Formats: sequence, structure tokens, C-alpha cells
Amino acid sequence: MQTIGKRNENTMKFSARLNTKGLTLIEILVSIILITIIITTFFSLFIQSARTSKTSEEVVDATYVAQSEMEQIYEISRNGDYNSGIDEIRKNLRYKQLTSTNPGEQKFTKTIDGLYIYLKLKKHTYPGMSYLVIEVFETENGTRPRAKMETILEWGS
Repeated sequence: MQTIGKRNENTMKFSARLNTKGLTLIEILVSIILITIIITTFFSLFIQSARTSKTSEEVVDATYVAQSEMEQIYEISRNGDYNSGIDEIRKNLRYKQLTSTNPGEQKFTKTIDGLYIYLKLKKHTYPGMSYLVIEVFETENGTRPRAKMETILEWGS
């Protein structure tokens, strides 16, 4: 009986010595895997944050361009009638007029800093008024505008 007790005692001393000497291979592998998962998660968050920031910056830039164009056309509408305004949009703002399939609608385009601006003027049912829509795209034949602004203009007011 004494030998069994002595053997258990020696086994416990031996296993206690093993536990205090260092980490096992499995413990090291588990810690490396956990650190890799945590670092991967943080990197993916940083990458997504950078993409969101870039997209937001592009939308703000496009909105600024649309607002600037809107303000210039608003000033033109205050100083003249619809027909003289169309001439001024072509000449002074350097828009290229496009053909429109709808009567009473005028379409224009131009490029500013690599952004493609499409402008649409359509006569309103009230005399002396028109709808103005400005869309800003990143590509010439874009399908999804980066910015879009609409208003109703009163000509000669």
C-alpha cells in the first residue's frame, strides 16, 4: 500500500513540475490562432472604415459641385427669362446641349474635375417657372449618381 501512495505522490510531483516549466505546444497554437482571429477582425474593420471614408468624401465632393452649379443657374434664372437663361447656360456656364425626346425639356452636360454633370430643365405648368434637376456621376454613362439636386426656378424674379 505504501508503494502505491508513494507512486501517486511522485506522479503528482512530476506533473506539477511539468506545468510550471512552460507552455505546451497546444497552448501556443491556440494562443496564435486567437491572436490571428483578433488581428484579422481589427484589420477588416480598418479596411471597411477606409472604404466608407473614401465613399463619403466622394459624395461630399459631388454634392458640392451640384450645389455650386445649382447656385449659378439660380442666379441666371433671377436675371432673365427662360430662353435667355438657356443661352447663358450654354455660353457662360459652358454646358453642351443634348437632344431631348420630351417637349419642353432641355438637357445639358459638362465635365468638372472628372465628374460628369447632367442638367435637366423642364417647363413647369405655371408660366415663368421650370424644374431643374442636376445629377453628378463619376463616369460618363453612369447609372447611379453620386449627387442629385432638384428645385423649381422662377425666371426673371
